[in-house]
Amino acid sequence: MVTIQCGNGGICADHVECVENGASGFVHDVFMDGVDVGDVCVPEADVDEVNVLALIIRQFKRIEWPASELVVQPPGGKTLVNFETNFYTDDDQPITQTVRIAGRQVEIRAVQVTYRFHFGDGTGVDSASPGRPNPYLDVTHVYTQADPVTVSLDTTYSGEYRIGGGAWTPINETVTVQGAAQDLDVVEALPQLVLR
Repeated sequence: MVTIQCGNGGICADHVECVENGASGFVHDVFMDGVDVGDVCVPEADVDEVNVLALIIRQFKRIEWPASELVVQPPGGKTLVNFETNFYTDDDQPITQTVRIAGRQVEIRAVQVTYRFHFGDGTGVDSASPGRPNPYLDVTHVYTQADPVTVSLDTTYSGEYRIGGGAWTPINETVTVQGAAQDLDVVEALPQLVLR
């Protein structure tokens, strides 16, 4: 049995351009009974768009998209029991990276769709909002016990791509990036009598 493919299923991610009978294409491996026996030049017109999409999805998942930076208010690593602690991130703008796949310039854009706020006391919340700083309280949490906790923020990105400056097309996959953990000390406010 003879098949023509690359190890990734049809298109060389690390492509080598070639010309066959005057048509530009890419070098593919020829396998006979599972053994690589040589190369063949496959014209670009014969490249299966489904395989291109598979490579774009793979690249979307491989790119190291940034973690969102979590901001906690009040600042300083401390908050109060029975007090609304505010959480948010300023990282809410889409991020675009340009890559070459099968000889084509492809832009891949990651769009934040869900933020998972971990409050460190066994609870958390999923939000489409990145939260906002005071006085806007989109994402808050009230701690009921005075204990140190570790808080964090995970960001889930959906993807879009376009080839050669064309229209943006959705990628039906998501990628979740875990954020760095932060220590937060939950303390009680003790009343003090002040004599004047």
